[in-house]
Amino acid sequence: MNYNKKRPVFLDILKIDMPAMAILSIGHRISGVLLFLSIPFFLYLFDLSLSNQDGFNQVKSILSHGVVKYAVVMLFWGFIHHFFAGIRFLLIDIQIGMDKNSASKGAWFVHICEIIALLIVVWFIL
Repeated sequence: MNYNKKRPVFLDILKIDMPAMAILSIGHRISGVLLFLSIPFFLYLFDLSLSNQDGFNQVKSILSHGVVKYAVVMLFWGFIHHFFAGIRFLLIDIQIGMDKNSASKGAWFVHICEIIALLIVVWFIL
């Protein structure tokens, strides 16, 4: 057998230097799955809150729990990231920001915008 000597034997995903655009794309997919999986939970809370006053108070107590607050912050991150990255991907679809330099700057801009928006959300939730 002919083996290629340059072929990597072991790939450590944590040691691979991924560009900001790759991290943004992976985060966009993760946030989309996270948002999709959270739909039943929020539909249940919405239904419970509209049922009667006791249901509304129960939803308030559920959302005031510490672990749930952190889960809601993660879901806000998912929404914020998916929103800003989605706008960037829509701009790429209409041929804006296609070259490597613009794509990298756009990815960093999305990361900075999502951090600022998440800090604002955390300020009001926690």
